[in-house]
Amino acid sequence: MALACGLHGGQALATSALQPAEARAAGQVLLDALKRQDSQAVFDRLAPDLQKLTTVERVRQRLQKQGPILSSRITDVSTGVDDSTVEAVLRGPVGNRPLVLVLDGRGRVLGWELDQKDTPIKQIATAFITAISEGRVLDARSLLYRDLQAEISPQDLLNRWKDLEKYTGSFQRLRGTVVASEGGPQQLVLVTTQFQKVTDNLFVIFDPEGHIIGVDFPEDPARPGAPLP
Repeated sequence: MALACGLHGGQALATSALQPAEARAAGQVLLDALKRQDSQAVFDRLAPDLQKLTTVERVRQRLQKQGPILSSRITDVSTGVDDSTVEAVLRGPVGNRPLVLVLDGRGRVLGWELDQKDTPIKQIATAFITAISEGRVLDARSLLYRDLQAEISPQDLLNRWKDLEKYTGSFQRLRGTVVASEGGPQQLVLVTTQFQKVTDNLFVIFDPEGHIIGVDFPEDPARPGAPLP
């Protein structure tokens, strides 16, 4: 799947993004909140479009699931035309995990990408479909490659799932997950999903690092579907 990447210009371009020092400070505020497992503070740092599709309680549950953060450090900050990227490393009980934050011009989180290289793609695909079927759209979206997150908003992702259920009926359960291709430039997992009217295979496509770069949500169970986005 081809992904559209934003073109970041030089000094001649007007920018609404934070300055690097501001982005670093905003990123540090969020990292400190993550370390404290302060769900309200993390929620408050989310952009409005993300806040609409989650709650403080859901943030709390996610923080508990991810486990404690012993320390963190920012490794790089880059500023674009209308957003900033903050790269960091989180140290936990079992080692380090890279984290990438995308911030808007007010320092609020537009998206994030947590390193998944040690997690089997079968497990990630299952987590993605489970999260979106339960309405945990932000959890599902965080598993997408960050360029894909820039292309599809949380509401758009939720709408794609609702459109799917118009044809298939409501989600019932996951029946199985099969790795069709692994270890190459593109990896493919088939998630067999039982809906009210039909059982369908949803195709989840990964890059070599284990980030989702495409999802096939069929528009009609009688014919091949259109990929996301």
